[in-house]
Amino acid sequence: MRRRSIDITALISSSIERISGEPLLNLKALHGIGVDIQESGALSEDELKSLLGSQDLLVDALLGTGSKGAPRGEILRIIRSMRGSAPVVSLDIPSGVDPSTGKTEGEVVNAVLTVTMLARKTGLEIMPGRGLRGDIEVVDIGVPPEFLLRRNSSHTLIEGADVSVMLPPRGSGVHKGDRGLVLVIGGSSRYGGAPVLSALGALMCGCGGVVVAAPARVCAQSMCHPEMIFMEGVSEGGFLSSRTWDAALDMWGDRIDSVVIGPGLDRGEPSRELFRRVWNEWKGPLCVDGDALFALGRWPERPCRPENSVITPHEGEAANMLAKERRSISSSRLGSVLELSGLFGTTLLKGAATIISDGNRVRVIPFIVPGLSIPGSGDVLAGVIGALLGMGLDAFDAATSAAYLHALAGRELEHDIGIDGISAAGVASAIPRAISIVRLENGECRL
Repeated sequence: MRRRSIDITALISSSIERISGEPLLNLKALHGIGVDIQESGALSEDELKSLLGSQDLLVDALLGTGSKGAPRGEILRIIRSMRGSAPVVSLDIPSGVDPSTGKTEGEVVNAVLTVTMLARKTGLEIMPGRGLRGDIEVVDIGVPPEFLLRRNSSHTLIEGADVSVMLPPRGSGVHKGDRGLVLVIGGSSRYGGAPVLSALGALMCGCGGVVVAAPARVCAQSMCHPEMIFMEGVSEGGFLSSRTWDAALDMWGDRIDSVVIGPGLDRGEPSRELFRRVWNEWKGPLCVDGDALFALGRWPERPCRPENSVITPHEGEAANMLAKERRSISSSRLGSVLELSGLFGTTLLKGAATIISDGNRVRVIPFIVPGLSIPGSGDVLAGVIGALLGMGLDAFDAATSAAYLHALAGRELEHDIGIDGISAAGVASAIPRAISIVRLENGECRL
């Protein structure tokens, strides 16, 4: 850069006298080509801000991949002085972001580009670190990655090829009985649309049938959705009661392949008792969403978790389930999803760059789709999970595939119409397009 007549200033956060070894050799090389070298500690607050504010580009190399905790001392002072200055390019990871988790504590650098060495770091893919890295460029440092990186990492950034392998094959002889029957239990006097959106998500994902067990006001929508089977549940005070579960088992018990419970269920005691019965009694695949998560979080004695279950909290619901503040969940999403999955089984923590964990492994969805921040989006996702569970996918694969397809559908809609104006029903309708993209991009042909 110096050879191209670009003026460079190297700002050192420690005393030059304390630098030794290879860093000292590099420092001498910079000095030899005429780079201006300054110690930040020798500058006043005004001088430091003036220096940083006069640059066209800042390169953040304050903290590397071995850093932990909040920035302190002189590094903290520099980060604060960078606010409102030139665009920042970070080396390896934005200073203040935990490279292993994406967690942030205290002040942090917000980069427009992160140039990371050898391979992507976990902290660059998980919020909030994901939102601070800007664009990302992985550069070769002349060492084969397998020499330095841990093999068989438990953390995976999911791609379309991964999902393609998880999805069930579709041969010419496929029958609707092979696609699974999903039971959606939800709705209340206040929330009538949520279970219908879940059922729509399940249908658009390709399930063989969907039964909606809901209050009478929800079932009144049956003429608008002739593909769905509506079963009027038993209500008490505007909430579905546990007798709804008895009715569903009597009518459909031997045919149900998966259950989705919670969309629009509301938080009355009858609905909470209904959820507790389903959690304890249903031995098949289960997706727990919405107000059923509230009931799970408020259960006095922590229940044993079903083997093939998925819970789908957003950060607010996760905070309730872990008895923490929401900002604690937001700042430590990886730690939160691991804690939840250890307590309740496979967990899908919704949000930008959704995370899924089965307690041991972690999968991260690469998309940030602001257009999905709409009412009913999570209900659709729950239905897609239910469909994939009913098709025979295990909980971890079903949650992963559903999250990827849901995010991809939202991204496609953003490309079509922009971030604003996307509806939950529109997201459901875009799920088949997302499935086709995944299948076709990875070599599967249409029949």
